[in-house]
Amino acid sequence: MLGIYRRFARQLYPWRSLLLLAALSAGLAFVAVLFAGAEQGAYLLPLLVTALLCGCLLLMVQLFSKLPRGDVSRWRRWLTALVQWLMALILTAILLVWFFLFLKTLSAIIRQLFF
Repeated sequence: MLGIYRRFARQLYPWRSLLLLAALSAGLAFVAVLFAGAEQGAYLLPLLVTALLCGCLLLMVQLFSKLPRGDVSRWRRWLTALVQWLMALILTAILLVWFFLFLKTLSAIIRQLFF
């Protein structure tokens, strides 16, 4: 699991500024729609899901793209690996919650369009 996150983070590393921009814009749009009124409430959940996904991807890039290099002690490498494993488990839980919210959003969109 940690290897998958590291490879994915290294591939997304050049796109981190775009991910930050997308996360901030989705978050600001969520706040704007939240304070705009009740008639635009259908857009709250998709904006929240988008902001969470971009935030999780940005977090993954920041946490897993770099490895300790150079003359680093064995304990420091072990501690870094332990922290990365814990962060991988937490990020996996967050992504599972995101997937549940995505399915809920998708079902609401389908329900609104076809029923």
